[in-house]
Amino acid sequence: MRRTALPVLGRRVGVMLALALVLGACASAKDRDLARYYDPEHRFSTRLPAANTLSVIPPQPTADGPTVLSGVISQPPLPSPSPASQFGGIGAGLAQQTEPSDRTIYEAFAVTTDTFADLADMTLYFLTGDPSIDLKEQRAVEIDGMPGRLLVVDSVRDGQVRASLAVALTLGRDGTGYLLAAIFPPGQWETEEPDFLRVLDSFRTQIPPLLRTYPLAGAS
Repeated sequence: MRRTALPVLGRRVGVMLALALVLGACASAKDRDLARYYDPEHRFSTRLPAANTLSVIPPQPTADGPTVLSGVISQPPLPSPSPASQFGGIGAGLAQQTEPSDRTIYEAFAVTTDTFADLADMTLYFLTGDPSIDLKEQRAVEIDGMPGRLLVVDSVRDGQVRASLAVALTLGRDGTGYLLAAIFPPGQWETEEPDFLRVLDSFRTQIPPLLRTYPLAGAS
């Protein structure tokens, strides 16, 4: 696990869309093994794919608009070079990296929400107000008992779908809201939905006192 300085979140989900560019067109894995992650700022916990690499997002105040209070990016491990490329030989120059079996990226953020009038305003700011976003479906959900919204969208550039995203967000409580997102190859929502809903169902904003004293990551 590493700490990562997040670029300014900007008006939309710029970080998520930037990460989407690494995705290919292959289908991602499903029925992933999940492990519980505890935010070191004690803002939330959630279960994420156990095999993934975690990058912790520290608090990042902004002059105006919502502030990132904490977050995490969960990415599948990078593919390994084939043996020929590692050790040389006749095939060294032709060797390609092994294709990863999973290309879905998960992200979770705690953000300030006192600048939003309502959930629709928050959704517009982070997602639907971006002209490159093509909304496919949306529905009401609960996030740890709080009213929220789940949106499935495509990110489109020059008429081409770059990636699909599922984003669940809530205004939260006392001015702290939450976003949970998955970025995956275009058209794979039917495959990705069961795991995304498992992660969403596991999301918690209350961390037990003992874990506040001894923050952990990767516990079940």
